[in-house]
Amino acid sequence: MKVVVVEPDKKVAKKMIRMLYSIDKSIDVLAVLSNMPALLRHTKAGIMPDLVLINRNLISHIQQSVEAKLIIPGGQTPLVYLAYRINNLKHLEKQISNTKSLISSSDLLQHVAVNNYPLANTPASTGEAKKRFLVSQQRKFLSIPVEEIAYFFSDNRFIFFTTFSNKKYLIEYRMDELENLLDMQEFFRINRSYLVSIRSIISIQPYPGNRFRLSLNPASDKEIIVSRERLPAFRAWLGE
Repeated sequence: MKVVVVEPDKKVAKKMIRMLYSIDKSIDVLAVLSNMPALLRHTKAGIMPDLVLINRNLISHIQQSVEAKLIIPGGQTPLVYLAYRINNLKHLEKQISNTKSLISSSDLLQHVAVNNYPLANTPASTGEAKKRFLVSQQRKFLSIPVEEIAYFFSDNRFIFFTTFSNKKYLIEYRMDELENLLDMQEFFRINRSYLVSIRSIISIQPYPGNRFRLSLNPASDKEIIVSRERLPAFRAWLGE
């Protein structure tokens, strides 16, 4: 099952994802988004999840029609997520489009802060994408500018990035966290394991199953395939 989570708090989102994986390890979290406008942009880009889980506080003041709720206990007030399938999400989108208070992302973030949900330090809350990554190598620290990174990838549940100079570094982030931290006009998550820079793509070739195969610089030791469900959004990202 492909899931999108709408949650402005980075720490809470991590807890949410861990809980989902404990329920079913086959769940694929396509993205963690900070607010409702980001969700609308995400779905319009062609990435259609099977289920969307939305923090109830983000849409508490509009009429809701949900199939299920996910409740995470903890603290004085449990977190409640409303579950939407894609058909119900389209109905919700119409309500959001007609609700002035949901048009401005800054208004949304203020609404969340008032309800005691601290804002994560992500591009959605600061207006800026992450510019550098601090990594360690041979007992010393290095600060690597994002423009030097060709792609991020996962290997045996560890996340690495490869620079254009073909150096590999380990980082302590999840792929869905990186999607919130990076400038997604520059980077795109082509499948569960790879998030690539537009500048790293050398060539794009058709691949069986209505997919694309990419050649990257530097070259990867694995075949780089754009997954079928991400292909429409990938084509739009390229400028189709």
